[in-house]
Amino acid sequence: MSALPNPQNRILTAVRDGFLPFLLFFTVIAIWEFVVWYTNYPKSILPRPSAIVIAIFDNWDLLVKNIMPTASVALGGFLLASVIGLTLALLMTWSTWAKEALYPNIVGFQIVPKIAWAPMFVLWLGIEFESRLGFAVFISIFPIIISMTAGLKNTDPSLLKLCESLTASKLQTLFLVRFPFALPYLISAMKMSITMAMIGVIVGEFITSSQGLGFLILVAFGKLQTDLMLATVLFLCIVGLFFYSLIAFASYRLQIWFGNK
Repeated sequence: MSALPNPQNRILTAVRDGFLPFLLFFTVIAIWEFVVWYTNYPKSILPRPSAIVIAIFDNWDLLVKNIMPTASVALGGFLLASVIGLTLALLMTWSTWAKEALYPNIVGFQIVPKIAWAPMFVLWLGIEFESRLGFAVFISIFPIIISMTAGLKNTDPSLLKLCESLTASKLQTLFLVRFPFALPYLISAMKMSITMAMIGVIVGEFITSSQGLGFLILVAFGKLQTDLMLATVLFLCIVGLFFYSLIAFASYRLQIWFGNK
């Protein structure tokens, strides 16, 4: 039997790649629903998925109201971490002295469990959004610095020799050769960084906030409203997926612009 034409193969592959994850997801949801219903498991410990959906509709206004405080601080922390991290990576690539001074300290901070620093940010920056923003920057900046520095340093040596033969300046080599070559490193780091920023904001909201999805989880926990807790977690997943998709799209456009696609 002859192989299917390439267009048909691509369609089948796309259908398979899109269908299988959804099939697994809905299978797990169906098993969860049946097991909790059949065993009459306490809903305060593990509610049925249908109860979580009902909780979303019953608390829709409350959930939507608390998205913006969390999403705005997470996005702000991610953007600040990206700018500062990229600047430090470029500086350490430009100057050997800067790398020798900064890189060991950055790695040292990376080793320390960063969640342990959260109370210190409250002491330093207060109980308002500044402490949550600062902690989001702190927890999400390390992937940017480490990955981007590695990408800038691992540029193809043949390209660097070509730049030397063309008498390109160090600045031209950095921005026209090293930076485009390091884009895949930056993209991977940014996808990780936005996740870390979300974690940082939620941890901050657990400690100080009176609004946001993290605060809503604590309120629901205090009332043993597990269905609302899981509904809030689902909203967090949606926000994180939205940010991840934005980064993926922006990264794709950047790669086209720099000729990597």
